[in-house]
Amino acid sequence: MLQRGGAELEPEEQAALLQSCATTRSLAVLRRAHRLLASRSSSTIPAPILHGIATLYLKLGARGDARRALEGQSRRPPLGRGRPSEDAAVQAKRREAYEKVRELHEQIRAAGYVPDTRHVLHDVDEAAKARALMYHSERLAIAFGLVSTPPGTPLRVMKNLRICGDCHNAVKLIAKVTGREIVVRDNKRFHHFKDGVCSCGDYW
Repeated sequence: MLQRGGAELEPEEQAALLQSCATTRSLAVLRRAHRLLASRSSSTIPAPILHGIATLYLKLGARGDARRALEGQSRRPPLGRGRPSEDAAVQAKRREAYEKVRELHEQIRAAGYVPDTRHVLHDVDEAAKARALMYHSERLAIAFGLVSTPPGTPLRVMKNLRICGDCHNAVKLIAKVTGREIVVRDNKRFHHFKDGVCSCGDYW
């Protein structure tokens, strides 16, 4: 699939390519796939695919690649569009979301959250594993929703990979400390988080 011609990839092809990268767990393959998706997209890589790419980078220990993937997307103007003021607003909102992720991490730690670093596959120290978990795609999406919507607004996040156990525990506490209802649709089921519990009964 990495050798496909110059045509733009269809959404299902993009998802299949991302899934193959998750299966191989090869950083080199992921980087080639990312370059392919970037070159074949007429404007920008769809947000769910981009967040999946960033999550895989983090799982493979390439935090810098994950950050550059997310930050680089915000700097790439869609064809025929993209005024500087709009780009600046997007980047400002992205920075605000990253700050919100860090703020949420402190709040849920105070509420009893302990990072479950068993969900980080690469061989780094415990502090690095905790940071990698903090920037998982669903937490970034939730943070972006929190800074972009009025208080009390329910948040809905969709991802094509299964939510990890650590994120499941974290989102329960995020829902509690923010007073928000958060719905996460992963590739298995809908998870409705509210007041510190999930509708799946922790059968994530």
